[in-house]
Amino acid sequence: MPTLPHPPTAPAGAHHTNSANAHRNTGRGRDADSMKPNTNNQYHQFIPLLALAAITGSANSQDLAKSLDPIWALATLYKDDSNPILQEFKLRGRYQGQYHWLDSDQGSAEGWEDRRSRLGFDAKLFEKQLEIRADFQSNDGFEDFYDRLVDAYIRWNPNPNLSITAGKTKPLIAWYDWLQSTNSQPTFERSQIFNQLRVDRATALTFEGSIENFTWQAGFYSNDTDREFGTFGGGTSYGAGIGWNLKETLGWPRADLRLDWLHSDHDADDLVLNRYQDILTATFWARQGPWELVIEGFHASGGEGRFEDVAGFFIQPAYDLIPGKLQLVGRYTFSTGDGPASLDGQSRYERTAPGLTPAGAARGDTYHAFYLGTQYFIHGDKLKLLTGIEYSTLSGGTNADDYEGTTLLTGLRLSF
Repeated sequence: MPTLPHPPTAPAGAHHTNSANAHRNTGRGRDADSMKPNTNNQYHQFIPLLALAAITGSANSQDLAKSLDPIWALATLYKDDSNPILQEFKLRGRYQGQYHWLDSDQGSAEGWEDRRSRLGFDAKLFEKQLEIRADFQSNDGFEDFYDRLVDAYIRWNPNPNLSITAGKTKPLIAWYDWLQSTNSQPTFERSQIFNQLRVDRATALTFEGSIENFTWQAGFYSNDTDREFGTFGGGTSYGAGIGWNLKETLGWPRADLRLDWLHSDHDADDLVLNRYQDILTATFWARQGPWELVIEGFHASGGEGRFEDVAGFFIQPAYDLIPGKLQLVGRYTFSTGDGPASLDGQSRYERTAPGLTPAGAARGDTYHAFYLGTQYFIHGDKLKLLTGIEYSTLSGGTNADDYEGTTLLTGLRLSF
């Protein structure tokens, strides 16, 4: 196991390096697997200071959270339930910044990344039966204030048990790792097995509903979705899923079981959902007392070229060390593929190792990762500090593709 380096001090006059031309003009934009973080060292010194300030003030943490409520309330620009047309209009946004130190058998790397920065709005109309959401994303280093649309949809809720969504949104697959907001997720990055699938937002028409303790979903998606909505000239995808709420059966506050499937008919013009023909995911998510557990499994088939069939899972337990304030989280990820180059290492940050040949080509057929980290909540998930360390291995490729390394991360999550 490689030795983790000590975090260096940023030199005076450190300059900003960005990757403005490191991505194709596709729907994935700056979230593409090929995206590389900038290596601006000047920010990382502030994260430990923020953590120290937050921990020092923990004795008055409840008072601090209450004092922040009026600030977050400023995002709600209008609210009047008696208005028959517009009941609420609020701004929405997030900033997620993080610093990483990577040490591996393929070399070391470090850098700050403006991981996600988004701004948009939510509107509720006609007795809140109609919802409109639109937000856009900037890129790393804010070189482009507008980089692409993220969500842009209209959702109709004709009754409490049915919603219909039209526009650019998430395909309904991988209920925890993908469909849950990164604002609330306790790790810095999604699992390798999910990122392997290359799923991204698409122009879609989706249906979601519930019947007693069961939920269901179905959706249709355009595969040539670009940075906005696309031209509907490529292939299409469709999927369905079912869920079962087990909390009454088990007597726990949360106990959900979910199974989702997505099929893609590929075309040469596809920009998203273009790696595998069929994806199947199964999710179990439970909470009891201070414990939380997520287990999610994946299987993908029908890939082309080197992307042969893959399968994997992650197990993610979490424990509230201080309820509502400090949480410990762990995650084990396992992936396997049918070919010697069927799996890719994580773009954040395994594939930034400088010794990989060709550059960024961490590939193999067996992947293991062990993550341990914490969340410190200043204002719930709306403002929190994260730290984490992950050890991972990728084997089964050529000697130049194999990878073993450790990544240390620290960062900030802000949302409203």
